[in-house]
Amino acid sequence: MTASRLLMIDDEPDIGELVRKVAEGVGYDMQFVTQANSFKASYRSFKPDVVILDLSMPGTDGIELMEFLAEEKSRARVVILSGFDVRIRDGICRLGEDRGLDMVEFISKPVRIAELRNILGGLKNKDD
Repeated sequence: MTASRLLMIDDEPDIGELVRKVAEGVGYDMQFVTQANSFKASYRSFKPDVVILDLSMPGTDGIELMEFLAEEKSRARVVILSGFDVRIRDGICRLGEDRGLDMVEFISKPVRIAELRNILGGLKNKDD
C-alpha cells in the first residue's frame, strides 16, 4: 500500500514542519512549500490526494491557489489552515465548492496537534 500524498503551502516553515511530523506519523508522503510557484509545480508533479492551503501569504493567498486548483480540475481534498476568524470559513468553503473543489476542513491557527492528527488520520482512512 502506498502512502497518501499531501501537499502544503504556508509561509511559516515551522508550521510546515509541525504538520509534516503529524502527517508522516499517520502515513502521508508530504511535500511542503512556501511559494506559489513551487506549489503549482509540486501540485502538477506530485499529484497530491490532500492539499493544505494557508489563506494569507506574502505575494499570494489561498484563494488564488484555490482558483489554480479549480483550473487544474483538482480532485484533491482541500484543507484550509488559517489564522483568520473562523466566521469566514463558510464563505471560503462555498467559494471552493462553487469552483468544484472538495473542501473538507478549516483548521484555525494556532494548530492543535490532536485536531490535526484526527483530521489527517480521518482523511487517510478514507483512502485505505
